[in-house]
Amino acid sequence: MAGILGRIVICMKLTKWGMLLSIWVAFQASSQTTQNLRPYLKEATITQTGKIVRIDANSHRPLAQILDALRQKYGWVVEYEDPQYVSSIDLVTEPGSNPQSQIPAGAGFSVEFPATAPDQEKTLRLVVDSYNHSKNPGRFDVRRNTQGNFFVVGTSAHDEKGGISPQQVLFDLPLTLPSEERTITETVNLICQEITSQSHTAVTLGVSPRSLLDRATVKLGGGKVPARELLLQSLTATRHTLYWRLLFDPDSKGYLLSIHSTGS
Repeated sequence: MAGILGRIVICMKLTKWGMLLSIWVAFQASSQTTQNLRPYLKEATITQTGKIVRIDANSHRPLAQILDALRQKYGWVVEYEDPQYVSSIDLVTEPGSNPQSQIPAGAGFSVEFPATAPDQEKTLRLVVDSYNHSKNPGRFDVRRNTQGNFFVVGTSAHDEKGGISPQQVLFDLPLTLPSEERTITETVNLICQEITSQSHTAVTLGVSPRSLLDRATVKLGGGKVPARELLLQSLTATRHTLYWRLLFDPDSKGYLLSIHSTGS
């Protein structure tokens, strides 16, 4: 009888543990689903309390969203370049995509800085440093050329083993182009082709003010000139304020180069 009662007690304990485990698993699944379904913001929100400005972003690329907010508030035009996202740590499945597509696993990111006469370089470095200490994907650096243009450049990301690894920055590559007059579209496409040839990573011109780029021309060329400088010279020749977003596509493992006008 004692043996039977002992087995009954053990079964009751196991049943209770099983129920608790089921509840815990269900809670975890619910929490993860709620987090994954948290809606992204169409654009970052900017608030000011006293002498402090706060920007809140929530996007699969929250750092790019912060840069867009800074452009709208202060007129700072900053180029943005993704690293390559190759690890599952840095990726999620895009909700509702069919077939399923992978996107960067960015989420919420907030930053604060003094509201009084913010310095562009100091603010950008503060933003990027804060981002690099967050759990969002990718690690970035702030670059500045001799003309005073700023670039936020992806320099590393999680590798397939889960560690953070430095990467080749595609727009750092030195290119040699024959000096000829071309439309801006032709020149940008040539730059993309040369980067693709050197890096074996496809770079394709995506969204752009195509009518403007087809109409304007530039005579551009040179030996061993960084791709970033060639692209900047090309866009400057339009006499319009343009900026780019170099975005990595995890599905094709290539890049889309999107060019935007500050008027759009």
